[in-house]
Amino acid sequence: MAVAIRLGSVLAGLLRRLRESDELYRVLVEHLPRATAVVFDRELRIERAGGSGLAAIGRKAEDLEGRSLYEILPQDEAEYLASHYRAALGGEAVLDHHSSTTGHDYRLHLLPLADARGRVSRALALTLDVTERRVVERELGHHAVDVGALSETMRALAGSPDPSAGRTAVCEGARTVAGAPVAALLELSRHGSGLTVAASVGAKLSGLVWPLTGEPSRAARAFTGAEPIFVADADGEGDVDREFYERTRASSALWHPVLHEGTAIGVLVVAWRRRVADVSPRLAPLMDVLAAEAAVAIGRGELLERLGRMARTDDLTGLPNRRAWEEELPREIARAWRGDTTVCVAMLDLDRFKGYNDARGHQAGDRLLKKTAAAWHSELRPYDLLARYGGEEFGLILPGCGLAEAVRAVERLRAATPEEMSCSAGIAEWAREEDPAALVGRADQALYEAKRSGRNRTMPARAAPVSG
Repeated sequence: MAVAIRLGSVLAGLLRRLRESDELYRVLVEHLPRATAVVFDRELRIERAGGSGLAAIGRKAEDLEGRSLYEILPQDEAEYLASHYRAALGGEAVLDHHSSTTGHDYRLHLLPLADARGRVSRALALTLDVTERRVVERELGHHAVDVGALSETMRALAGSPDPSAGRTAVCEGARTVAGAPVAALLELSRHGSGLTVAASVGAKLSGLVWPLTGEPSRAARAFTGAEPIFVADADGEGDVDREFYERTRASSALWHPVLHEGTAIGVLVVAWRRRVADVSPRLAPLMDVLAAEAAVAIGRGELLERLGRMARTDDLTGLPNRRAWEEELPREIARAWRGDTTVCVAMLDLDRFKGYNDARGHQAGDRLLKKTAAAWHSELRPYDLLARYGGEEFGLILPGCGLAEAVRAVERLRAATPEEMSCSAGIAEWAREEDPAALVGRADQALYEAKRSGRNRTMPARAAPVSG
């Protein structure tokens, strides 16, 4: 508004002086900031030209005066402006915005000029170069988006205890600041042999793996080199990255390492479906900030995972504890139900462990428990679950085992018990419709009967009561 008022004031003064002197006109227009003023006739021929804006576009007044609009400008631009010029010659005041073929943005004011008889034979065109202002406006717009995206990411990380939500928030932030449809956070696989997708937005990328050995991928290079890698044209990319580009339909991508104390712990990638020539100076530091936030999310996730493992692990034996057992048993029963298979539960107890402890001391008792856990664990299948249930009692989940097979498995464990110690066991096979607590109760009752019958034996549980 202030610019328009100032221009209006300048124009009013200019019009008065135009009637007084051509020389005064030249003096005035030469001092208009970033502006060009021309007077043109009904043939769209420029009679007078001036203004500091001429130098900015590499023109002089004598280059324009005496020439028509069509002799100065490209055809398309001349046609566009001619319609406005003719409107001014028709007595209409015109205000418009115009972008030239040189990449400049202009504000265009056209005013009819009447002679002493009131007839319009000429018009004035005042053109103000607002390119810098438009650039600033665009940068301010980008800045607002960037600040909003970073603030939202940090708010999500601070407000959510869920590490996966934090990872997704980082991807959303990266996608926003990059103006890209796809973003993903890659982290080391459990065994550390490759990078896997921890979170993604804009494309389904689950199951993708980038090995850290063999044919190098862009993700692996960004990770091992701890430096960003930009791909302007994905058409020439190798086979390792090919599935990523196919799933995302990306033409360009930026692979940005996620660092913790200078060491890469992941890669944040953004992908564009349009071809991008290079990474803007604005984007690079924003990706640094988001990568730092990704490191926070990864660190929090690893900490929570570690705490979760600790909460479900017996400190002495390293086996799952009772909490882990009670969480896993319902899952195994649900899998047995869906797969129309069975599952057995065994409760095992070291015989006369209290006497062993009293005679040899608690440290010896602890060593015995650790040796027992290791010996029994080595006799089991990878998917069997042996847990320390409490004290000298252990629980065992045997998926897919019928009662006879479960008895043979438990007998192998009893035979492997160290230091010539014996143990007693009770086993129950899951009866369909039986809940976990009832199944464990039957196995525990069988263990009690094995102890009462003289210890050092395996006792199958009684059949589950028939409901109804």
